[in-house]
Amino acid sequence: MSAANESKQREELESQVWSAIAAFEQIVQTIPNDRVSLEALSHAYEQVGDLARSRDFLVRLVGVVVTEKDRDAAELLRERLERHAATSAEARDAQTRLEAFLAQGHPEARAVDVSAEAAAVGARGEPDDSERSTSHVAAELSFAWTLFQAGELTQEEYATVAQDLSEVSASKSAVTVSVLHVLQDRGNRNVERIVAYATRDAGTPMIPLSLFDVQPAVLRLLPPDFVVRHGVMPFEVMGTDVLVVLLNPYNKALRKRVETIIGRNCHFFLTLPTEFDAVMERVGEQDGKKPSHSGATP
Repeated sequence: MSAANESKQREELESQVWSAIAAFEQIVQTIPNDRVSLEALSHAYEQVGDLARSRDFLVRLVGVVVTEKDRDAAELLRERLERHAATSAEARDAQTRLEAFLAQGHPEARAVDVSAEAAAVGARGEPDDSERSTSHVAAELSFAWTLFQAGELTQEEYATVAQDLSEVSASKSAVTVSVLHVLQDRGNRNVERIVAYATRDAGTPMIPLSLFDVQPAVLRLLPPDFVVRHGVMPFEVMGTDVLVVLLNPYNKALRKRVETIIGRNCHFFLTLPTEFDAVMERVGEQDGKKPSHSGATP
């Protein structure tokens, strides 16, 4: 590729990032506390090299998370905020507020009987769904940013993923908010390579989920909508422990939440989105209902 063509391509990609920034800026002008947009803007400005604007939106996001008392999201932001605190008084103030909030104590996990809990979970559903959903979207945006920094996604792919995640997260129906599903539905040919990278980088083993005979009773250890929307699935019980697949190996808050809901020690694995969908469809047919496919549409 000639230097002129490379320059033109860089300009086009940067233009797409700025278009995404403009779209998210419009959202926060109307909804100042929209956490998905604040998260996306913080990452996007870092991507174009404007670290001051990136920090400003991160600080705003921290303020919203603390006000809404969302521990999962606070834990996700902790490390990023630490990087700015050394050089910014504003970031240090935000860090102080964040740490004070997290120091208030953790809710204790419940000890449960798994066989009885499988039925109870479905009826109870997930508490604080709106806050937890926003936290999950933030984790997926962070996953996409990690892949971009590692060179597994191009600038164009990252911008598209961020936009699709925002659109999918706004859906009222149960759809999977997942970087891997977005890439799959966009026809990305590198999904398997990306999963292999995430497996190595996050230290989370990958398994061919479709080879397991997942029983509906095991799947129901988590609320059905929670399974679909968060891309996480219990697939086997080994003694007193539960084996669980997820589609984002970096989301530590999701792992903690899964163990709290199930009430048992869980071991986590990564799988391909096609494998996840195949098992969901098969189990849905066994239950007499076919779940809708999740993800963004090109």
